[in-house]
Amino acid sequence: MKKEKWILCLIFILILCISIFLFSYGSDFYWHLKAGEYISTHHRIPFTDIFSWYASSNHLSWISHEWLFEVLIYHFFHIGKQFGVFLYVLLSFIFISIILWKQNEKNFFRHPFETIIWSVIGMLVFANKALPRPHLMSYLFFTLTIYFAYDTIQNQNSKKIYLAPLISLLWSNIHGGSSNLSYLIYGAFFFFSVLPFTKGKFKNQPMSKKQQKKYLYAFFTSILFICINPHGIQMLLYPYINMTYKVMLNCIEEWQVLSITSIDGIFYLFFILIVFFKVFHSKKERQVLDLLLLFVFAILGVKSTRFMPYFYLVCTFILPKYWKDSNIKVQLFPILIFLIFLIPSFYLTLYQKPEFSLVSEEMIGYLKKGKITLYNSYELGGYLIYQDIPVFIDGRADLYIDTILCDVCEIEQGKNPSLLDNYPFDTFLVQNHSKVESYLKENSKYQLKLKDRKNSLYILK
Repeated sequence: MKKEKWILCLIFILILCISIFLFSYGSDFYWHLKAGEYISTHHRIPFTDIFSWYASSNHLSWISHEWLFEVLIYHFFHIGKQFGVFLYVLLSFIFISIILWKQNEKNFFRHPFETIIWSVIGMLVFANKALPRPHLMSYLFFTLTIYFAYDTIQNQNSKKIYLAPLISLLWSNIHGGSSNLSYLIYGAFFFFSVLPFTKGKFKNQPMSKKQQKKYLYAFFTSILFICINPHGIQMLLYPYINMTYKVMLNCIEEWQVLSITSIDGIFYLFFILIVFFKVFHSKKERQVLDLLLLFVFAILGVKSTRFMPYFYLVCTFILPKYWKDSNIKVQLFPILIFLIFLIPSFYLTLYQKPEFSLVSEEMIGYLKKGKITLYNSYELGGYLIYQDIPVFIDGRADLYIDTILCDVCEIEQGKNPSLLDNYPFDTFLVQNHSKVESYLKENSKYQLKLKDRKNSLYILK
């Protein structure tokens, strides 16, 4: 029995970690890496921009709410180069998987078939999130927060929740933009710990005074420790202000509303519907707190696809309680052997190592050669920062939100590319087949200087 439990645990972790085979650097990784290098070598955190010629000349304020992640990823890269970055992603998934297993060990073991299916769904949810960015640490801290909260329900004498302020402290310095989730979760658990409610199969049972005090402790200490960061109390408001920027919500893909016309959107929609069907179709009593968490994070996931992993993590703490017993028999050992052979075989044959360079060396050399006023595509900014080239814009959307972001969106989406004339650009690095590239190609004012398979470099005639 114990052997089968460990086999199922290993299967769950392996399947969830298959997500890393879709590992890519993304566009933001590079400026994170450069920021980590700057902080590590200068021993100070910048409060105004240092990478964009536009932002630095206009003294734009930079809320570097991910500074500790940037130092961390810089050292991973400094020690292990690209393997070090891959290791950061892998370890993040392993730790998340272990916590999810620890919380659901009994229910998972009672339902091995459902557990394997659920790990496959998790692998698909995280498939395009296997990026070396601070959000992986947010998933880990969020998982720990939910784990501490539910552990206090299951065992009122548990002391794990006393680690809440430490998690909030790390969270606010590694990815401050999402650290507010810590006290919001504990606040919700406290509210429902004192609220009696029963109606049919919907139930909420008040908890003991000891449990209530623990949630209250976690709530207030989380708020307090979030403020221990280079930006102080500002970090409490920053996430909410960030979510009100309509330009960012409309222009940046991960912030956009769930689209049911895309493959990802269809998958996410069915995922949400299946979860609620399973819960409401169950004959077991439904906890009001469980339903609240599911509804809130489902709505967030629909509003912005970047929240879908949070919805999966919440579901993993809740849904297994509502699984029905089934007669489906699963042979665990053959599945484990299959995975053990499949994963290295896939890695050696079909896996494509992500390309580190986003721009050719020839173009980088040209951009470094003389004094230029550069326009660059939004997605290329991070890599140019890594190459020590002053950019016009990069992935730090909140830095540019009140200045050039709206214009860049109009230019990149082809709605008003003539806005380029409002700035003193003489050099243009854009992605091939983009709308702005089509505009430059068709306009006689611009001359194609260099081209590679990904990008085109134009100059003003």
